[in-house]
Amino acid sequence: MKLVRTLHFLLFFAVLGSLQAQDLHYTLFNMSPLSLNPANTGAFLGTVRVGGIYRGQWWAVGDRGYNTPGGYVDAPIIRGFRDQDWVGVGAYILQDRSGSIRFTTRSNGLSGAYHLGLDKKGESVLTLGVQIGSITRSLRSRDILLGSNFNADSGIIEEYNAGDDNAIGGGNTGGGGGGGNMDLNDNDVSNSYLDIRAGLLFKQKIDDFDNFEAGVAFGHLNVPDYTFGGGGGGVGPISGPNPGNNNIGDGERQPMLITTHARYEWALNNKWSAAPTVMWQTMRGQHEINLQAWAGYDLKPEDQIKVHMGLGYRVGDAAKILAGLDYKDLRVAAAFDLNVSQYRTATDFQGAFEIAAFYIFKIYKEPEIKPAILCPKF
Repeated sequence: MKLVRTLHFLLFFAVLGSLQAQDLHYTLFNMSPLSLNPANTGAFLGTVRVGGIYRGQWWAVGDRGYNTPGGYVDAPIIRGFRDQDWVGVGAYILQDRSGSIRFTTRSNGLSGAYHLGLDKKGESVLTLGVQIGSITRSLRSRDILLGSNFNADSGIIEEYNAGDDNAIGGGNTGGGGGGGNMDLNDNDVSNSYLDIRAGLLFKQKIDDFDNFEAGVAFGHLNVPDYTFGGGGGGVGPISGPNPGNNNIGDGERQPMLITTHARYEWALNNKWSAAPTVMWQTMRGQHEINLQAWAGYDLKPEDQIKVHMGLGYRVGDAAKILAGLDYKDLRVAAAFDLNVSQYRTATDFQGAFEIAAFYIFKIYKEPEIKPAILCPKF
């Protein structure tokens, strides 16, 4: 057992040691499993899991903050090709809204996962997950304020005109692969596109309590055109004279997002447990590293009540205070980020607040007990 635990520690810190454009992200990323990795779909013991999460960030700078709610439902539905395999399906929805221009990203879709049992007891499982969704991005262009809005001669701040700006839409009311559109009546600009993700997850139950998991997910596999101009009016090089052509420059494609994560939970004694956790994301040369140290305490084991507490750090950005509670099949958690980046003065060290919860429904068919007929012995 000591050798197994040592090997898992070596793997855990090897992943951590190899880590050095930000997508939607949460501090409580394990409480939003389908957005973390599609391979988490149906990766639990129960019938149906329903959860939600909310993040509010940078409220100290007025209406320029972020609001990011999300929700999901998933379930293990059928057995796979073998008794120790199963298939999970799920659905998710996320929204992120930021700033006075109400820049909004909405994402929703379906995910599926095949869980391959590596042993007959199901204590080691390798999972492949796939997620297909739709992303819509929009903003309220009439509230955009740039340096070019200021008229030096009159001293008046002029209204922003999205129809004259190639960075927003170049006046196009539609486009190529991005599906961009612009309503000039109310100056709302939006576009929608297909998004494909995939992931791998390995989970192992070491003994009655100790568990290890590690996964990797690949977002934006189809590298979609995500400009508001829909290929013709976006930022980046345009090939050919036709603004609606499909020869889209690299600057107009959403780069692939790679996410790796690992967690190891073990019992310290009959009351306390520990769970170091790491998550790393990278997109087009930009990196985000999250480190967390969780501790758990069995408050009332007879009532299945357990409290969680911890500290974390997003490298170069925020320190985290973490807390949570388990009550039977319900888990709730909260986090507060203390901004320690170069923006700490403007935000008064207030980073973000999160709250999340999920509940696992366990609906099992009552066993049918055949009546026993007692025959008296003579």
